[in-house]
Amino acid sequence: MYIDLTTQVSMDSPLIAWAKAQDNPHIAMGHIGTHLDTYQKTPIPLAYFKSEGVLFDVRDIPEVFPEHIDLSRLCENAFVLFRTGQIEKYAYGEKAYFNPHPQLSHELIHLLWEKKIRFIGLDSPGIRQHQEHEDADRKCEEKGIYVIENLTNLNKLNEKPMTIYTMWLDDAEKTGLSCRVIAEIESQ
Repeated sequence: MYIDLTTQVSMDSPLIAWAKAQDNPHIAMGHIGTHLDTYQKTPIPLAYFKSEGVLFDVRDIPEVFPEHIDLSRLCENAFVLFRTGQIEKYAYGEKAYFNPHPQLSHELIHLLWEKKIRFIGLDSPGIRQHQEHEDADRKCEEKGIYVIENLTNLNKLNEKPMTIYTMWLDDAEKTGLSCRVIAEIESQ
């Protein structure tokens, strides 16, 4: 069974109007909906298209530390999903969705680097808040890890093995690449 984890954004969304009002609307549009951040424009290996998915349910935890997850489930080349519940509490695009939002601790981010995963995906606006957002994404990218934000339907997944397919649209200028993320799970 396939589950689409991509947040769709309608053209009449206030976020589209926000992006169009920015100094560079083209770049701003890349950071709307489900997207991966690539501030340094490093080439994403094609092998990243298909990854083993590992889901962690971390709802109602404002800052996720290593002790909040089962570290033994982490494996190299994985797509690690964090279900924060943010998109379940607030509709994507509402002010409350963006601020404040759950985040990953610096310790957990460093641990994910050591595990050499491919993606960190979450159902919230980022792995860190405010001024730390871009810096955290850049440091992950330096390690070959890409952050995918604003996922949805993580509530339809469980901790059983799954395959995650990630398709992104390359763009020479955008620092946020629109992407489609699909989970393949065994039928119940």
